[in-house]
Amino acid sequence: MALVKVQQVGQYGVNKDLSQHELPINAWTDARNIRFLDGYAYQFYGHGEVYNSPAVIPQYVFAVTISGNRYWIYLSASKTYAATYSAGSVIHTDITHATPRTGVVNQWTHALLSGLPVINTGDTSKVPMTWDLNVANKFIDLVNWPANTYCKSLRTYKNFLVALNATVAGVNKPFLVKWSHPADPGAFPSTWDAADTTKDAGETDLAEAISPIVDGLSLRDSFIIYTENSTHRMDYVGGQSVFRFSKIMGMSGMLNRNCAVEFDGWHFVATGSDVIVHDGQSATSVLDKQTRRSFFQNIDVANRGLVFCFKNPFLNEIYLAYPSIGATACDKAMVYNFVDKTVSFRDLPGINHASYGSVSTDLGGAWSQDSDSWDSDLTCWNGPDYTPDSARVLMASSDMKLYMLDASASFNGSIPAAFLERRGLSFDTPESIKCIKGIRARISGNTGQTVIISVGSATSPYADPTYTDVVYTIGSSVASDLFVSGRYIAVKFSTGTSFQWRLDSFDFDVETVGAW
Repeated sequence: MALVKVQQVGQYGVNKDLSQHELPINAWTDARNIRFLDGYAYQFYGHGEVYNSPAVIPQYVFAVTISGNRYWIYLSASKTYAATYSAGSVIHTDITHATPRTGVVNQWTHALLSGLPVINTGDTSKVPMTWDLNVANKFIDLVNWPANTYCKSLRTYKNFLVALNATVAGVNKPFLVKWSHPADPGAFPSTWDAADTTKDAGETDLAEAISPIVDGLSLRDSFIIYTENSTHRMDYVGGQSVFRFSKIMGMSGMLNRNCAVEFDGWHFVATGSDVIVHDGQSATSVLDKQTRRSFFQNIDVANRGLVFCFKNPFLNEIYLAYPSIGATACDKAMVYNFVDKTVSFRDLPGINHASYGSVSTDLGGAWSQDSDSWDSDLTCWNGPDYTPDSARVLMASSDMKLYMLDASASFNGSIPAAFLERRGLSFDTPESIKCIKGIRARISGNTGQTVIISVGSATSPYADPTYTDVVYTIGSSVASDLFVSGRYIAVKFSTGTSFQWRLDSFDFDVETVGAW
C-alpha cells in the first residue's frame, strides 16, 4: 500500500486543451461551479435576487452614488430606472428619457464623468443621454453633443469624453475617434467642435487600422482603442495635437463591446480568437495551452455578440460571460483569477450584463435579506456577507431579475451542480495496472452534509472512465474506502447535499498490481 498525496488542488485550475495524462497530478481536466482560490478548490458562492423584481427585463446595469446613498441604474429596451434600498423598502424610480432609447443587449456603453452618468445606445438614431443624479428628474440628451452624430461606444479618458466608430450626417466612419473639450468638474464638455482652435476638442482616423473600431477603455495614463483585429493607444500630449496615437498590437483586437476590463494596471480582453492580458505594450494569453480551444468551441455562434466581461474585485476574479451552445443569454462564465492565474467555469442565470459597485448596506448582511435556509447558511447571525458591500457584483438577468453575485451559498435557493474531475492519471507508471483502495480527502463545509467522491478507471487515457461512487460526510468521514483497478485512473468530487464545500487536499490509497 502507498499513499499518493495530492496537494495544492487549486494551483493550476482547469486544463481542457492539453493531453490529460500529461498534466500535473493536481491539475483538473474539467470542473463546473468550482472556484480556485488560494490553492484550494471551492464550490462557488451563489447568487440571490435583490432589489425585488424590476418591471422590465434589464439589459444593462451600473452603480452610482447620490449624496452618500447607493443606487443602481438599470436599462431595458425602452425604460431606465434607479433602484435603491432605504429604510427596509426597495424603491425603483423611473428616470426614462422623454424620448426612450431602444436598446439592444450588449450594445450599451456608459461612462461616469465626475460621477455623472453618460449612456450611449450604440445605434445611429439616438444621441447619448445624461442624468443629473436628481431622482426627481429624467435622463436628457447630452448637452453640446454635435448634431447628426452618433457613435458605437462612448467612454471617458481623464476629463474628456471619447466617441468611437462614429456616424456623421448619415455616413459611418468606422475608424473615427472623436473627443470633446475637457469638462470642468461636475459639468459636461462645452464643445466637440474640432474646428475651434481655442478648444482641445478634435478627431482623427486610425490610419493604421484595417477593421472597424469596437470599443475603448482607459489603462493607467493611456486610453486603449480596440478594433476587430488591432489595438491602439491614445496618449495625452497637450499642445496643438492634444493626443498621440500609436498601434500596439496588429493582430489582436476585441470580440464585442464590453469585452475588456482593467485590473491592477492591465487590461483583460476577449479577442476574436483568444483571451489576453496586456499592459499597453506586451500581451500574454490567458487561455493558450489551457482552455482556449474548448472555450471558443462552446460559445453559441449565432449569439456570440452577447459575450462580455466584468470584474469581481474582492475575489480577484474576472468573469467572461457567454451563451453556451443553444442558449440565447449568457448562461456560463469562464472565470479568471488574476492573482492565482487559474481558470474555472461557472453557471450563470441567463444574464445580459453585470457590473460591480456599492450596494445598500442593508443588503450586505441583514438576516432578513438572507435567502438561504438554516442548514445551508454559512454566515453569522445578522453578520456580514461573503463580500464587502462596497465591492458587490449585480447581474441583470433575462428572466426579469437583478441578482447579486456571491450573496448566498445557494444559486437562488438551489444547490448548484458542482464538480471537479481529473482523468488520465497513471502515477508515472502507464504500463501498470493500479488498484485504488480508497481516498482520504480533506473537505470542509457544513457538518453532516455530503460530497460524492467517484473513482474510475479506463484502459486508455482518452477513454471515458467507469466510476464507483462513495459518499463523504463532512465532519465525520476520514477514509473513503472503495475498490477500483485499471491502467488509467480518474477521480471526481461532486456536490451531494452540501450547499458549500472546499477541497483542501486528498490522498490516493494505491497499489500497483502488475504490468500490461
